[in-house]
Amino acid sequence: MAYSVKIEQFEGPLDLLLKLVESEKLEITQVSLLEVTEPFLTHVREHQGQIPPQDLADFLIVAAKLVYLKSKALMPDLYDEELEEGPDLEEQLRLYRVFAKAAERIDALVKNGRVSFSRSKRRLVKREPLFSPPEGITSDDLRIAFLRVAKRLEPILRLPKVAVARSITIEDKIDQLTQRVRSMMRVSFHKILAESKDRYEMVVSFLALLELVKQRIVQYDQPELFKEITLQHTKE
Repeated sequence: MAYSVKIEQFEGPLDLLLKLVESEKLEITQVSLLEVTEPFLTHVREHQGQIPPQDLADFLIVAAKLVYLKSKALMPDLYDEELEEGPDLEEQLRLYRVFAKAAERIDALVKNGRVSFSRSKRRLVKREPLFSPPEGITSDDLRIAFLRVAKRLEPILRLPKVAVARSITIEDKIDQLTQRVRSMMRVSFHKILAESKDRYEMVVSFLALLELVKQRIVQYDQPELFKEITLQHTKE
C-alpha cells in the first residue's frame, strides 16, 4: 500500500505499521489513530474522485484492523464470542476491490469504443390474443372462478409488516455525548460503550468520541496504561 504514516512512534507504510502491531513489536495503545488517519482523510477530501478505489479499500482494511486492535486492547472485556461474529470486513473489502477493478475496466472499454452487442435477427409474427371459453360457460361462472382464485392468492400476496428501526448516526451520537459530558463532572469511557445496544451503536459511539476529542470539545484522562479512561467537558 502506497500510503505512509509519520507519527512519533513510527514512520513508514501503513501496512507495515499493522504488521508491527499484530506481531506485538509496537504497542497499539501508544499509537494515535487520529494522527494515522487524518492525513489520509484530508487527502481524500482534497482529491475527491481521483483516488483509485483499490487504494481506498486497502486503507479501510488496515485502518479498521487498527481501530479494532486498539479498542480490544483498551476494553478486552467487551470482546466476547458474540461480538466476534459477523461478516469478515477484509473479505467484504476484497470483493469491493474486485468489483471496483472490473468497473474500471468496463468504463475503459466503453470510453475506447471497444464494446459491441449483437443479436440474431428474429422474425416476429403478430398474433392477436385469443380466448375461447368452453361451451356452456357464462360470465357469472367466470366471475365466480376468478373470485375463488383471488381468495386463494390473498395469503400469498399479503405483505408482512416489518418494523424498521432508525439507525443512529455519528452526528446524533456526537450531540448526545456532548450534552451528557456537559451535564456531568466526569464520564467513564468504558461505561459509554457498554451502554450501547448493539455492535453498530458501539462503533458509532467510539467514532463520535474520537471526533469530540479531535475537536477539543471533550478531553480524556488515563492515569496509567490500561487503567480506566475518564472523559470530561473541555473548559471554555
